[in-house]
Amino acid sequence: MTHNISHHISTLLRRNDCVIIPGLGAFVATRREAALVGDVLTPPAREITFNPAMTHDDGLLAASVSRRMKISFEQARERVGAEAALLQRRLIAEGAVAIARVGTLRRRSGGRIEFRPEPTWSLALPAIKAVKPAPSFEVLEPATSAAAAGNKAVAVVRVPLRLRWLRVAAAAAVLCVLGFTLSTPIDITTARHASLAAPSFTPPEEPAIEAPVSPEGLELRIATAPEAGFELAVRPIQSAPKPYVVVVGSLPSRSKALEFIERNGDIAPLAIIQSGDKFRVYAADGDSPEAARTAANSISGFTSRFPDAWVCRR
Repeated sequence: MTHNISHHISTLLRRNDCVIIPGLGAFVATRREAALVGDVLTPPAREITFNPAMTHDDGLLAASVSRRMKISFEQARERVGAEAALLQRRLIAEGAVAIARVGTLRRRSGGRIEFRPEPTWSLALPAIKAVKPAPSFEVLEPATSAAAAGNKAVAVVRVPLRLRWLRVAAAAAVLCVLGFTLSTPIDITTARHASLAAPSFTPPEEPAIEAPVSPEGLELRIATAPEAGFELAVRPIQSAPKPYVVVVGSLPSRSKALEFIERNGDIAPLAIIQSGDKFRVYAADGDSPEAARTAANSISGFTSRFPDAWVCRR
């Protein structure tokens, strides 16, 4: 596999949870949550595995190659297919193939493929061993008292000196605040007393509004609402697209995607889905790649307007 395709795979895995090599399998990135096992705390991490059952072409790798090399989507798909076939031949001949910055694929007996990720792939922090906090007080040996009823053992607890000083300081602060409050004079002549009488209230004078005067020789007309009322235009909420969509444009922001729809919306109803930091404009969807392509080809003038359209799995 060339360095160019390897670079695309490693870059896409940083932003996507699944990258498929057509005809071979898929690299799947999963997040491992933090866990506490006994007294060992394992931090969260991002792990990568290989699933040989996912071999269909979702167009993600071909789209990345098309954007990077500035070639059409079909040309990029042919290049990716050729590289995938070369990778399969090397696995059969050599038994192992390394993908830069991702890991190594090995072919075992029976045609089974194993994957070992690069040690530097996961940026997880090392596990931390929890330390039990030291007690804030010391318990001495139980002491018996002859005066204790029933000869019950009494535990002697020694409070550290720092806790005693803290209590003394808190008590002194409370006494200072109480003394300051009691020693502050209060002028009761200006105090507001409770009363059963309702307070007096004088409403503000309403400002006089003068009727507008039209200039001499001109007639002043004031617009009023029509008798039939106003019509409220309601736009239906866009339903969620099906698993496969035909993408006609991939833009860096939503405003750019809306401008694209405004320029090309005359040929078909276009919509937007967000994938990572990209806003993709699609014209048709379907439950399978073939169904999505059939729906797009049924649009009049679709092929001539969008020759580089490609199928993407949400």
